Amino acid sequence: MRIFRLPQHTIDRFGSSGVDMTLLPFVEHSERTHVNVARLGAGGTLGEHPATAPQVFALVAGQAVVSSGTGAEQVRLALRSGEAVVWERGEVHQTWATTDVVAVVIEAGATGGDAALGLEAPFEEVTDLAERR
Repeated sequence: MRIFRLPQHTIDRFGSSGVDMTLLPFVEHSERTHVNVARLGAGGTLGEHPATAPQVFALVAGQAVVSSGTGAEQVRLALRSGEAVVWERGEVHQTWATTDVVAVVIEAGATGGDAALGLEAPFEEVTDLAERR
């Protein structure tokens, strides 16, 4: 058995604030899969930026608001603990923590798509989002 200390650093790119990220090892034999743990203090934000690969932001604890798009085209939705948002490569997005948040962030390999993200059954897509705006 071996024990490793997980590196942590503060995220401040893209105007982010109140975000600490714990880095996890790369997924071996993947084209570019990263899995990390993000901690956002209430009121913190992961600033607006385009996704460099298909990305899952899985909310483990807390509540957040997530967005997609910019300007008049931007859509903001509430995200609850136990849910995940998926952003596609190039999709401009942002996250605001309404409470303290712990999330797992997964950036998929270059092939992308729901299969690459592991989003087949038993995962169920939430389709009634009107109440979250």
